[in-house]
Amino acid sequence: MKKKIDGVLVVEGASDVAFLSSYFEALFFITNGYDVNKEKLDFLSRASKVNRIIIMTDPDKAGETIENKIKNTISGVFTAKIRKNSRKNYKKSGVAESSINEVEEALKDYITDKELFNQNYELSTLISLDKNPAQKREEIVRKFGLINGNNKSLENQLRILKITREELWK
Repeated sequence: MKKKIDGVLVVEGASDVAFLSSYFEALFFITNGYDVNKEKLDFLSRASKVNRIIIMTDPDKAGETIENKIKNTISGVFTAKIRKNSRKNYKKSGVAESSINEVEEALKDYITDKELFNQNYELSTLISLDKNPAQKREEIVRKFGLINGNNKSLENQLRILKITREELWK
């Protein structure tokens, strides 16, 4: 059974999500490495009003830069640090290369038994049934201040912001 994380895990890439989601049920936000632009920082700032933001970046210069950029913009952000020498793959030293024991130790303060916010938005159905799907997507992005992406990405952002299905359909 996966352990639940109370908050949004901010990670650098999809490989981090693939690794972590094997063991944890959580909301993930991917920075795509150094690409922490104003749009992403604004989104995370809004998300921090309804969710705990937990930064879990690689133990290297890039990870430190990403962490500092977020912490210098958003107050009350948490950090789950992994040690550089705790990896299972000695060629790289990232979150996805860490041992699960190391990751569990770093996240121990954020593990919860409570139910996580999990809505099924059926966004692809909503958008595809509209007479102008592209316009409907843009309307949703604009209305909720989302970062443009595919339907899965938009649904993830809606969950992070705790937008209910009812609010989406209004």
